[in-house]
Amino acid sequence: MLELIFIIEDGTLTKFEADEYVEELYIPEQAIKIGCEAFREALVGKVIIPYGTTTIEADAFVDCELNEIEISDSVTTIETWAFSGCEFLRKITIPDSVTFIGPWAIGYREDHFQPWLSPIPLDKPVTIIGKAGSEAQRYAEEYSHLYFPNSINFKEI
Repeated sequence: MLELIFIIEDGTLTKFEADEYVEELYIPEQAIKIGCEAFREALVGKVIIPYGTTTIEADAFVDCELNEIEISDSVTTIETWAFSGCEFLRKITIPDSVTFIGPWAIGYREDHFQPWLSPIPLDKPVTIIGKAGSEAQRYAEEYSHLYFPNSINFKEI
């Protein structure tokens, strides 16, 4: 039987663990923030972030096997490197509620052994879906065109 463990401290989801691959995961509503490295190397396909969550902290999903994510429209902040190294993430819909996406949050991986080097684009592009004029569009345009052409695409909804 699949066992899921969520550790939530003062509203921050600090750790997720599962004893096997999870196809679809609903984050508990008590999680106001998804903490740094909470999903580090997690084997989870799709994550659904509930209404009430406001922040996805730096490195929250670092090196996660994530391929799809639903972000509720209560999220306002996606911090630097939030989805770093998510090699299978191909599409992410970002709601208008998101007013800040930190540098290298989506579509890149860090060189953990040489962090002073430039970020490395993922092997396959990520499509960011959002509204025209949104933070999602700004991020997609800035981090694809200025740094690594075609590493991130934007699709308007």
